[in-house]
Amino acid sequence: MPCVGNSSNDMLQLINLPDVVLETILSNLTYDEIARNRTVCKQFDRTCKKLLNRGFNLMEKYHAQCLRAVKCQLPRRESERRSHPLARHCDILTAIETRISMLSMTFIKYVDLNLCCFIPGKVIDEIFRVLRLIRDAKTPPRAHEILQELRDISSMAMEHFDEKILPKLKHSICTSVVSHVGTYDLPNASLMISHHTNSGNITLAHGLSPEKLNQTFRKIQSRAKRNYISVMSVRSKINKLKLRLKRQGFQMRRQNIKIQEQGKKLREQDTLIAEMKKHLEEWEQKIGDLKAELSRSREETQKPDTIETCKRKHIDRLKSRESVRVQSKNLQAKKRKLIVERKSSTSPKDVQFKKFLSDLLDTEHMEDEIPSTSN
Repeated sequence: MPCVGNSSNDMLQLINLPDVVLETILSNLTYDEIARNRTVCKQFDRTCKKLLNRGFNLMEKYHAQCLRAVKCQLPRRESERRSHPLARHCDILTAIETRISMLSMTFIKYVDLNLCCFIPGKVIDEIFRVLRLIRDAKTPPRAHEILQELRDISSMAMEHFDEKILPKLKHSICTSVVSHVGTYDLPNASLMISHHTNSGNITLAHGLSPEKLNQTFRKIQSRAKRNYISVMSVRSKINKLKLRLKRQGFQMRRQNIKIQEQGKKLREQDTLIAEMKKHLEEWEQKIGDLKAELSRSREETQKPDTIETCKRKHIDRLKSRESVRVQSKNLQAKKRKLIVERKSSTSPKDVQFKKFLSDLLDTEHMEDEIPSTSN
C-alpha cells in the first residue's frame, strides 16, 4: 500500500487520505484505469463509482454542447446540409447520440437506484477521444471508420451487463424487497430467504408455507402496481405542468418581443414628433418674419399712396376751379357781348341799368381774381 512519511509514526496510507484528495488523485487517471482500480478496496470502489458516474454525465453534457455548436452552423435545408463541410461532424455526433442513449437505457436505471455505477470506463474515454477529434479536425474521417471501436466496446459492455451483471442485480432487488416487507404483511413470523448459488434452492424459515409466500408476493405486486399507477399519474401531472410552463414561457417571449417592438415604435414616433416640432418652430419663425416684412411693406406702400392721393385731390380741385373760372369767363364774355350788342339808349333808366350791370360785372371779375391768386 503506498504511504507518505519517513518514520513509522509518520506513515500515512493512501486510503487514510480524505475523499476529496483521493478523488483528485484518481481523476488524473483515465476512466478505464479508474474502472480497473475499483477492485483495490471498498473506499476505492466508492470513489471510483462516483468518478465514473460523474464522467458519464460530463460526457453527455460535452456531447450535447458539441452537437448544438455544429447544428447552429448548419443550414436549415436538408439538401444544403449534405454538401456542407460540417456534414460529417453532424453524422458522427448523431451516431454518438444514439450510442449514448442505448448505454443510458442499459445502465442509468440501475445507477439511479444505487445498485451499480457506469461500469465501462473505456467507453467514456473513447467517446471523449472522438469528440476531441471532431472538434480539432476540419475534415474528420467517415462515421463508420471513426466509430468502429466505440461500437465494438459499447456493444460488448452492454452484452456483458445484460448477461453477467443484470441477473445478479435483479436477484439483489428481489431479496431487498422481500426483506423490507413488514411483519404485518406476514401472518406469524418474518420471512428469511437464503440463496445458494450452487444448488439454486430457496429455504423457508419458521415453517412458512409456499401459499403464504405467494400471497405475500401478490401483496407486494399489488402495492408495486399501485405505486406505479400513482407515480405515472404524478408524472403525467408533471408533464402537463411542464407543458404549461413551456407555453407560458413561449407567451412571455412573444409578449417581450411585442413590448420591444412597441418600444421601438414609440421611440420612432418620439423622433418623428421631435422633427415635426422642429419644423413647426421653423415655419412659425418664417411666418413671423413674413408678417413683419408684410407689415413693413404695407407701411412703406401706404405712405406714398397718401401723398399721391393728396396730389390727385389737389389736382382735381385745381381742375374743377379752372373749369369754373373758364365757365365764369365765358359767361362774362357772353354778358358783355349782350351789353355791347344791345342798342344804346339815351334814357336815364337805360344809362342807370348799364352802369349797374357794369359794376356787377366788375365785382364778379374781382372775386374771380382773388381766389385764383390765393390758389
